Amino acid sequence: MLLYALVPTLPRLDSNSNPDVEDYLEKTPSIRSEKLKDLVDSIREEFSDLRESLKYGMPTFERNGRWVAFSNHKNHLSVYFCEESFVRAFRAKFPKSENGKNCVLIKDKEKFPSSYLKTLLKKTLQ
Repeated sequence: MLLYALVPTLPRLDSNSNPDVEDYLEKTPSIRSEKLKDLVDSIREEFSDLRESLKYGMPTFERNGRWVAFSNHKNHLSVYFCEESFVRAFRAKFPKSENGKNCVLIKDKEKFPSSYLKTLLKKTLQ
């Protein structure tokens, strides 16, 4: 730990976060960066044993063989779930939302369903 005090720019090896994921979050467009960081922070706080990585260019969070991932697009954020049942649950709550088979799309102009997404993300990773 003394080394970190002497050279504070070194990456911390005892951190659970992945530098590639952090870089992705920093480069997120401002229109959705706070929303995405809030979702990521909520699952990081809930689960101390998350594995973070960048898979297929998307921040991916894994725990006990289950995963969630996020992807930025031009006008929306996609949230990918390991099981289609979570997408169906989201579609039942927000029937007008656009969805893929394993993802939900949240357009920048739509109201962001932060609390419900946090609930789904936590259920996915339990």
